Amino acid sequence: MIKCKKLWHRLRFGHSALVLGLILIATVPPFASINAAEPITLKVEATSGLLGVHHSALSRYLAMHMTDAGLADWRFEAAEGDVAARHRVEWMFRLNPYAGGEVRNLAHTLASERRFGGHRPITIEARLYLNGQYQTLVEIQAIVRGGPDDPDLAAAVAKVTDDLLGPSGAYRAIKTEQRRLSALYPMRGSEPRRRHRA
Repeated sequence: MIKCKKLWHRLRFGHSALVLGLILIATVPPFASINAAEPITLKVEATSGLLGVHHSALSRYLAMHMTDAGLADWRFEAAEGDVAARHRVEWMFRLNPYAGGEVRNLAHTLASERRFGGHRPITIEARLYLNGQYQTLVEIQAIVRGGPDDPDLAAAVAKVTDDLLGPSGAYRAIKTEQRRLSALYPMRGSEPRRRHRA
């Protein structure tokens, strides 16, 4: 009789443990999805400078104005040090020649600035790297005055950020294309193996 009571107690305990385990399994996926929704932090690096913004302050300036794009899935921090971060955006700025074909150099700065009211045509390029691998880039042309107080430059940085990482940006486009291609052409390893008859 005593053995029967012990057996019954063990069965009840085992059943309770099973129910508790199933409850834990049912509650884990919501926590996993919350963690999956955490924003990815991208380090912001500038490979070339821009007139009016000191090169040491340029990464901080870019990170600050990248947040102006209002993207909840991404966070931006200025890169520090010479080692390239695994998750990063590399920015490059180039002064463009003027429409008349004049090659832009710093010797003609004053005459050229008078012609365009202090604004310069530039090319802005941003490259995205995730896990140390290149993903995509965005390049735009802009006319900016330069310097940390230039609203045109800040707007151009926010636009490039949105074009790169936004809902209809270049990174989302390649991810959508990759999903479409993987649905059309599944990997061979996913097919069930067929047995050969001897």
